[in-house]
Amino acid sequence: MEISGHTILYHTAHGDFEAYDSLRNVESKLGAYNFVKCNSCYLVNLAYVDGVEGFDLLLKDYRLAISHPKKKDFMKTLNAYYGRIGK
Repeated sequence: MEISGHTILYHTAHGDFEAYDSLRNVESKLGAYNFVKCNSCYLVNLAYVDGVEGFDLLLKDYRLAISHPKKKDFMKTLNAYYGRIGK
């Protein structure tokens, strides 16, 4: 998901959808389902992370920036997720 103003753009396997909301609100609802902020604009599903190169998060069709302040916590969460699923 990405935010632009108060519009959330959901990138899904079934296409892209828009909704009026805040990323904080969506994060509070989806955090239990392995959705994590990699910076102030993006919320990603850890199941779709292909890797990390420096401060770039690699997804199937995207390369997203991981913010410097969020990288340590993001990597800790990603590694814990990989440990749970055995990746």
